[in-house]
Amino acid sequence: MKESSASTLPSPVLCILFSSGGTADVGRHAVQAAIETYDGPIRVLTRDTQVLQEANWNCACPEPHQLELQRLDVRAVDVNKDDLKEHLKDVGIVISALGNRQPFHGDCVAQAGTRNLVNAMLHHNISRLVIITSAGCNEDFPPMEYHWTGTILRCLFRSVSRREYRDLCLAEDVLRNHEQSDQLDYLIVRPVGLSEERPPVHAWVIQKQKYEDKLGPDMSKMDCARFCLQEALQPTYHRQAVVIGSDPETFVFNPNKSLKSNRD
Repeated sequence: MKESSASTLPSPVLCILFSSGGTADVGRHAVQAAIETYDGPIRVLTRDTQVLQEANWNCACPEPHQLELQRLDVRAVDVNKDDLKEHLKDVGIVISALGNRQPFHGDCVAQAGTRNLVNAMLHHNISRLVIITSAGCNEDFPPMEYHWTGTILRCLFRSVSRREYRDLCLAEDVLRNHEQSDQLDYLIVRPVGLSEERPPVHAWVIQKQKYEDKLGPDMSKMDCARFCLQEALQPTYHRQAVVIGSDPETFVFNPNKSLKSNRD
């Protein structure tokens, strides 16, 4: 019996972009998660390709990260300046972790990079995009209204992290307000604090209704990455934004660690 053509189609190229800061750490973890669970080709676009070989990924994952680099197509890219069209050729799915929310650290490339990325995706008729920004962006302000650490994050967004916060908000606007945005099946992922000390638990919680549902105020970077990868490969949320965190019922609070994580 002849196999159907659908069963013989190769898996699409999964492209993961990241820049710097805690958001980029999620991008790196998404690469690790993809190697573990995705059998298709994986392309990584980042300015500094050496970060994939660093020993410290700013996380509490139980095992050291040792990537199978032979499985990856890693390319050094400046998302602000380079034409991404050539780098998105043959790509079918995209995860973007551009920008960051940490003051005085890393790049503010979310807005310009997302504009560049969206134009390249539309050029190649790529529809699925999962983009990582932050709790508190745009209509989700104020961030984490159910927990006092949200007040700290709100103050950061209005002061020392104002530039980074604005960059992330504008990246969302670029995506949602693009004249051809109806051709994109996007998901905006807005994580709470991304903790360097929170180990992954292979679980997460989505806030269904602001001002009603609570989340744990920080989560592991790997758990956020796994959610993004899962949604990229098997979408359940379409053309919307979600706030993601840990389970508030099992969350154990440590003041010193949580204060730091909410800056990541």
